[in-house]
Amino acid sequence: MGLIPKILKEVFKKTAEKPFTIHYPFVDIKPVEGYRGRIRWKVSGCIGCGMCATVCPANAIVMIPSERTKTKKEPQFIHYKCIFCGLCAEHCPTKVIELTQDYHLYGFNKEDIKIEVVE
Repeated sequence: MGLIPKILKEVFKKTAEKPFTIHYPFVDIKPVEGYRGRIRWKVSGCIGCGMCATVCPANAIVMIPSERTKTKKEPQFIHYKCIFCGLCAEHCPTKVIELTQDYHLYGFNKEDIKIEVVE
């Protein structure tokens, strides 16, 4: 059997099937288990140790002065630089950083993309 008949057979077979396309904005898509999305940071448990900023390979976390933590410093997450590797959450000694399954990261400017801060 030649190549052209095989291609035509596949084309006719696929035209009879339902489309595989998912209409994203109208159909909610559940992320797979283990998906790493938007960062959630719980301020109340943060000790300001800076371990998250130390292990971040993308330099997406910097320590800034603050009165909310014990060491008077807190992480500032630069979300548009984040590569969602999860190292900050793994190395946090108090486990106040977590990566959620929220994949709705959008904005007109890169500064519009924010982390979720829980007081």
